[in-house]
Amino acid sequence: MPSKLTVRFNSRKIDELIMRHSEITIGRKSDNDLRLEDATVSNQHAKILRKDDGYYIEDCGSTNGTLLNGQAVKFHKLAPADVIVIGKYTITLEAVNRVPQPDDLDPTLQIGKKELEHILGRIRSASLTHSESSIAIDRKTLNWIAQDENGVWWGFENKPTPGIHGWIDALDGRKILLKQDKESNSQWRDSLQKLT
Repeated sequence: MPSKLTVRFNSRKIDELIMRHSEITIGRKSDNDLRLEDATVSNQHAKILRKDDGYYIEDCGSTNGTLLNGQAVKFHKLAPADVIVIGKYTITLEAVNRVPQPDDLDPTLQIGKKELEHILGRIRSASLTHSESSIAIDRKTLNWIAQDENGVWWGFENKPTPGIHGWIDALDGRKILLKQDKESNSQWRDSLQKLT
């Protein structure tokens, strides 16, 4: 059965990641699959590995260690309801009914800077209608837009919630890449806008 990692900070869910690969790296550096921004997290802190007989947690020689159900571990098999603690974060591995499949639309659909600026300008003036859009947005496909911390603008079918570095759609609706700005945006959590 497919699984996902659910990440919490102070008991509040802040991110989730579907286990699509046999190895997920966790750490403070940006090249990790799951990046945890905290001084108590090492650059390459831990890995979660999928093997034939299940999932395993492996500490990568981190400074502050990796806890599994309150005990420091170097390498250990994960069981349902296990809680991994890395720094100030808790991570659980949960089964999911299905892995989200690629959408009918190309998820990497990109539009030019002029088109996005045009869309954003019309949103600000509250005059955008979907039939007027130059990229023929289907209302069921794109209802929200938001920018992540890297300056990437995304379109969402469902209202997303902020994760660690970007937006999460817990309902697994459509998510479409719209445009990448040249600069990152430290205020990205304020960028969520509803298309009306």
